[in-house]
Amino acid sequence: MNHLLIVGRKFSSLTHYLTDNGIEYTVLKDKLEAVSPEKKLKHRVVCDFSSRETVLKAVDSIKHPIDGVITTYENYVLPAAWIAEYLNLPAISEAAALACTDKFLMRQAFARAPEKISPDFAIADSIQEALTFARNHRFPLILKPANLAKSLLVTKSHTEEELIENYVRTAVQIEGVYNKYAPNRTPKMVIEEFLEGSIHSVDAFVNAAGDPLILESVVDYESGYDIGYDDNFHYSRLLPSRLSPNELTRLRHCAELGIRALGMTNCPAHVEIIVTNDGPRIVEIGARNGGYRERMHRLANGVDITGAAVSLALGKAPEVTVQRNESCAVLELFPKTPGRFVSISCYDDLKKLSSLQYVSLKVQPNDFVGKSSDGYKMCAVVILHNVNHKVFAKDLAFVNGHVAVVTR
Repeated sequence: MNHLLIVGRKFSSLTHYLTDNGIEYTVLKDKLEAVSPEKKLKHRVVCDFSSRETVLKAVDSIKHPIDGVITTYENYVLPAAWIAEYLNLPAISEAAALACTDKFLMRQAFARAPEKISPDFAIADSIQEALTFARNHRFPLILKPANLAKSLLVTKSHTEEELIENYVRTAVQIEGVYNKYAPNRTPKMVIEEFLEGSIHSVDAFVNAAGDPLILESVVDYESGYDIGYDDNFHYSRLLPSRLSPNELTRLRHCAELGIRALGMTNCPAHVEIIVTNDGPRIVEIGARNGGYRERMHRLANGVDITGAAVSLALGKAPEVTVQRNESCAVLELFPKTPGRFVSISCYDDLKKLSSLQYVSLKVQPNDFVGKSSDGYKMCAVVILHNVNHKVFAKDLAFVNGHVAVVTR
């Protein structure tokens, strides 16, 4: 029986898959997230992720032989690479893991690709560095942390004055946000060109030779800006894509160039791309399955991407067979106006929709909620799917038009 090490946090669809397929697992649990780190629980070893040495010490405490290493969260991609190298197991290299979790290193790698696949960029360790970049590029510009996920602290500036304002506000918030969501990382800021165009993502599975198997199904995004919010979060993720066959081909080609530029091997790849007038440009690539993609591809396509990621971790070729092409949407709800959380409007009607597959509230009444650009996460997640596209489109329109976060 194979034994898989899950690094950082467990994910319910992953552990259910392992149990259903007779695969043993141990979770290397981050002690900063363990409610009772002193307790010895089945399937769990508590780990200090502050250094390579403490991580490998925790691994040495696991007596059962480990056959594969996997992670589903950005913060643990690098430790998973350390562990796999230490145990001589298939995984992404340390260098590639560093590039996949640091947008400055990532942009440097993309700059070496045979075609232009990403925006111009620079480190912004000071207001002066940000302004120097701005004076050689056109507004709007994006200021973002190099090594955070979920659009946290990402801001868009249209003028030098707004850039200074955003930089100062981010500088005040950044230590607290890192302490909460990435406590073992050092804050780093980058500034880059704003990419005008539609946002999409594609998932892939990369073998030991660095050859990616790229999924046919491409996910379309809407951002907070697209729906009239002054915030850069991903509001909706939608299958199937509305791109033309030619655009889909160019997008997948761009994804492959990015994966190869990073030197990724033995891992999943989640590629976010903006289709601009000058061609597709990569926003970022993660060495993991994309958020919500397990549900989306299972519901819409009958594809088991959890199983594909597990196969790679165990040194096997992933099997990806598309069985259908149905409609699915994931929506993350943020407040338009920061304040104390009151409710989700039309919540009872939302729960009656025939397309509703999942809804989860992430906050409690009276919690303070705000923008992703200010370091806050979503208030609720809604997942829709229906074999009947007309019913799906009607239910999606209802959510878009009536379901929102109410604050006071």
